[in-house]
Amino acid sequence: MILIVLNTTYLASSTKIFDFLSEQYPSEMVQNYMESQKKWWWVSYAVTPLLIGIKVLLVAFCLNFIKLFDLPSLEKVEYKDFLFIVLIAEFIFIIAGLYKFVNFYWLQTDYTLEDLQTYYPISLINLREYISTEKWLAYPLQLVNLFELFYWGFLAWGITELSDNKVKLGKSFGLVALTYGTALLFWVGVVSFLILNAQY
Repeated sequence: MILIVLNTTYLASSTKIFDFLSEQYPSEMVQNYMESQKKWWWVSYAVTPLLIGIKVLLVAFCLNFIKLFDLPSLEKVEYKDFLFIVLIAEFIFIIAGLYKFVNFYWLQTDYTLEDLQTYYPISLINLREYISTEKWLAYPLQLVNLFELFYWGFLAWGITELSDNKVKLGKSFGLVALTYGTALLFWVGVVSFLILNAQY
């Protein structure tokens, strides 16, 4: 919630949005949009916890498939244990959000709204002009970042802890890749396909 307040107040301010939209749309349309933004400002505050909750439940659900591998050290582990690990791991993305805020507020102060929307800290999206400028590749390139790697590492560490160190970290990382990684790959494919279809 604090990150949303910081972003809407200091980074994506109404002035910044107005300037960005004025270049592309008639002033009357921009004015109507700004009015609706004022009216529905609370929606992002209401939806964000819901989306994070759904994400946590789904990631824990994916990790729960580890029990299908019949590992004796994880047979007593329950869904709520995976839920707890995933919930703690989500704090990594809060750090990523703070990094992004610091970057645009103090370091890269000359930015557009598009820069703000597409930027993700320490990810391949920042090298997009050297890799590919295709719009459908933006989301996959955003996901390849250091914070996502830390997230996977934390999930793997959590599985190792749940097994009382009987499942080594390397094997835990492999289990995360087989469960959460497979679901993430499927999700990225769906999002990229939708973006590609929206383009044409």
